[in-house]
Amino acid sequence: MKRFFYASCLFLAIIPLETKAQFSEGDALRYSQDILGGDARYAAMGGAFCAVGGDLSTLAYNPAGIAVFNKSQIEITPGLTLQSTNANYNGASNVNEASSINLQNIGIVGTWKVRKKDKDDEGGWKSYNFGFAYNRLNNFNDNITIQGKSNNSTMLDPLTSAANGTSYTNLEPFLLSPAFNSGLLDTLPGTNASQYFNIIQSALNSGNGYYIQQTENITTTGSMGEFDFSFGGNYGDKLFIGGTFGIVNLNYSGTDAYTETAEYTDATYGFQNYSYIQNVTTSGTGYNFKLGFIYRLMDWLRVGGAINSPTFFNMNNSFSTEWTANYGPSPYSGPDGTQVTGLGSQINYNSSLTTPLKAIGGAAAIINNQGIVSVDYEYVNYSTISINSSDLGPQYTAAVNSEIGQDFIQASNLKFGFEWVLYPVSFRLGYDIYGNPYNQGTVGFASVRNTYSAGIGLKVNNAFFDLAYTLMQYNEQPELYSGSNPTTLKTNITNVMFTLGYNFGTEKHHAHRGERFNNYPPPPPPPPPAGY
Repeated sequence: MKRFFYASCLFLAIIPLETKAQFSEGDALRYSQDILGGDARYAAMGGAFCAVGGDLSTLAYNPAGIAVFNKSQIEITPGLTLQSTNANYNGASNVNEASSINLQNIGIVGTWKVRKKDKDDEGGWKSYNFGFAYNRLNNFNDNITIQGKSNNSTMLDPLTSAANGTSYTNLEPFLLSPAFNSGLLDTLPGTNASQYFNIIQSALNSGNGYYIQQTENITTTGSMGEFDFSFGGNYGDKLFIGGTFGIVNLNYSGTDAYTETAEYTDATYGFQNYSYIQNVTTSGTGYNFKLGFIYRLMDWLRVGGAINSPTFFNMNNSFSTEWTANYGPSPYSGPDGTQVTGLGSQINYNSSLTTPLKAIGGAAAIINNQGIVSVDYEYVNYSTISINSSDLGPQYTAAVNSEIGQDFIQASNLKFGFEWVLYPVSFRLGYDIYGNPYNQGTVGFASVRNTYSAGIGLKVNNAFFDLAYTLMQYNEQPELYSGSNPTTLKTNITNVMFTLGYNFGTEKHHAHRGERFNNYPPPPPPPPPAGY
């Protein structure tokens, strides 16, 4: 459960703090990390394009990259995403896989030359470029099964602690009241109906060596993509600046089904199993702004920087729970047993979410007009994520934002890219490392994401074809619920993408060595004749 989606985070505020540990804050990163997206060239070079430019993917990263274009361009990038997660809990392992075919990128850029009265005038503004692109930022399609046995704890333990001190008539309606009404929690005699016990922990404490089977199935679907509208200018072939207005579209849905089954015969209560199902749907739109520059220090060296504003989301949310408990024959249920089902509740609400600001800096060196090496640094403070809802009120969201501030920290990300051109073929490599965003002291684990990438490109006249392969790997150790043993999740996300593009129009100004590189250089001259 601690792995479960943060789309339900607003609802968490109405649950007592003791029970919140069963939900995950970790998935808030899904709305603030660009782990996918872009075209094949961008992906193959690890996205290290802050100082490179000349690529449509940079509209969503450093918009100054649009000013590097000296020809108009159009492109489209379909992709295949494969995700595999190995879940290990209490010595039991499950391998889970999911796949999806999607549109990674599509866009167009147009270039306009600034006409000079004096043809020899090399200063001032050279050209203005306009662009539009769609970049896929995230893929939520996933399927995870966690399963194992426990002889010392149950998810009902934190619910029991949360219920203590509250009359059964006033228990919250999503978790505590259904657990009580289904017979899983009960009041202790002589406590004025405000102290509780659960029937599973009573069996585990009996000294008979009893076990329960715990299973969690998490299924999520959806995606997040950004529509970027950009403008950039080239000043004197030295300074390239640009800005982007982005509109982000978000669709997310998930189901978390958690089950505990008795591996013993319960002669007292007849308990057999119970299931607890959470359903979340979230849809919405957001907007952001990006500003950036690229400066050519020398023909072979560029530096760049960009600021990506927070994305300001407005979202529609639905959250529901459903409980089902099954009992066999017992003194309480009679000879035929009983099933208690349909318990739970649902809430629909609107919310706003603000993701972190991102600061980016980078440098790119061109080698012999044939190769490029680039490196980018990103700074993100994930603790600034905030969520609000007028439907629930500040008294509910304040607790959630407090937990975000405690559970997230600042993180640094590094990206490295390499390209070598043997016209008309280009070879590319990349590597990314995303720093740990979690406060290990409160969340209980750290998670660093590593991405390895490679690709190849082919240019034929004005058309180009690019292929990229990326592999992201990361580990997490979430808890199913507060007090459970950690689960080890080892995740691999593979992306294969193919870009088809076309350059059109004439070059708008004389291209320096670095700019020719970004639009693929001409073939090298033939060798001199023998004896020259």
